[in-house]
Amino acid sequence: MTRAFVVYVHPLLEYTSCVWSPYTLQDIKRVESVQRRFTKRLPGMSHLKYTARQKSLGLETLELRRWHHDLVLTYKIMFGKLDTDCMDMFTVRSQSITRGHQWKLFANHCHVDAKKHFFCECVVAVWNSLPILADNLKSIASFYCATAMLSTVYAVVVCLCVCVCVCHTPVLYQNG
Repeated sequence: MTRAFVVYVHPLLEYTSCVWSPYTLQDIKRVESVQRRFTKRLPGMSHLKYTARQKSLGLETLELRRWHHDLVLTYKIMFGKLDTDCMDMFTVRSQSITRGHQWKLFANHCHVDAKKHFFCECVVAVWNSLPILADNLKSIASFYCATAMLSTVYAVVVCLCVCVCVCHTPVLYQNG
């Protein structure tokens, strides 16, 4: 059943998520409730908390998956894998003398709420905090695998980046 959920329902919940990704706590919980309800209805799972169900089934939160898709899309834009000019979407730092990788982005100051929650504004803080190595940037597959292994780091980074960039609000579910 879990395989069917991942194959048939995840794509529906994640389709073009960089465009519609929820940023209010209410909307994030509403989207996450789809996976929460599904996992609770599986045999032997109804008594477990949501985080325990996720761990035993090998599922990540849908929010974490959206962040991962956002980072992969950022990679594709930054390194010319899409027919989009990087400079139209992001402001790239010309020199990086700080810690981290050399592909850092600038966060633009937004005065309109609609723009604050736009993909290009929200992904900057998380992208800049990733431990990116040159070997991870050789292909989309290597970047995808490298960032997929960082799922726990994402959760911490997203929590920290919300203070800087009021975008997605990370939700850490503690109850079932």
